[in-house]
Amino acid sequence: MELKEARYILAIARQKNISKAAESLFISQPSLSKYLKNLEHQLGVRLFDRVGSGYFPTYIGERYIHYAKKIVEYGMEWDMEFDDIMHQNHGRLNIAIPIMLGNSLIGPTLSTFHRLYPHVTVNMMEEVSFVAEHSLTDHTVDLTFYNVHEFPTGLDYQIIGKEEMVLVLSASNPLIKKAEHKEGFQYPWIDLSLLAGESFILLYPDQNTGGLALKLFKDYGMEPNVLLHTRSSEMSIRLAMEGLGTAFAPESYYHYLKDREPSSSVCLSIGKERIENTLIAAYQKNRYLPKYAKAYLNILAGYYQTKHG
Repeated sequence: MELKEARYILAIARQKNISKAAESLFISQPSLSKYLKNLEHQLGVRLFDRVGSGYFPTYIGERYIHYAKKIVEYGMEWDMEFDDIMHQNHGRLNIAIPIMLGNSLIGPTLSTFHRLYPHVTVNMMEEVSFVAEHSLTDHTVDLTFYNVHEFPTGLDYQIIGKEEMVLVLSASNPLIKKAEHKEGFQYPWIDLSLLAGESFILLYPDQNTGGLALKLFKDYGMEPNVLLHTRSSEMSIRLAMEGLGTAFAPESYYHYLKDREPSSSVCLSIGKERIENTLIAAYQKNRYLPKYAKAYLNILAGYYQTKHG
């Protein structure tokens, strides 16, 4: 199995359509169809069943794809390492990151990075929802940034830093007066049980903030009144700032939005113990990271420490 062959078959498997696969490979549809036909003839088996215009792997096709992914992964690692050795400061860095985190973290650090590596192109894949899956399934992603409350077991990762998880309320909410200063917490602290009658705007449980919220409710024995579930951190924070309900958020997300659109809102510390977000940069196990990728991780860690240290 050659690298070119593996890439072609993976494109068909990913797109499930020969025309779209050819487009993604920047070749003609007839050329790709002929390539697949010749390969199947050479192997003596069909790698894909054709159902209408769809292409679906046969069992042996699934096994072929399993090994094709390994070949492509090693091919990409070789390309990066070779480029790193030969050119030092040239390359590309593909990042998967939630939109809010990208706004508050990547934006402020890119100028520093590009001063050091002006010929490295940064490609950001910004997602509203959970992005960790990209590090597991997409070999084109170099680094995936996300907050965790449980560290991944199937990935290598580097801790960028930690920050406090806060409760966002409109300044007009009378419960704010019951907040108090408490040792170990950065913001005025409020007993979460006092909000039993409030409406909550929550992220889904498979997202870090949503998972932490469920743990908090369990710790306090609460059955929250959920006004809205959303995958958008920005929406949950904005609605809470406007007084529609109450939301949980990493402190940096809240301050990012408040600094750009001043509002009559506050954030409060919560929890029987300080609730922390841990931000990590995750990547596939044993993946080769170019020199410039490691440098960018150091820049991000320094910036994060300055903001939250």
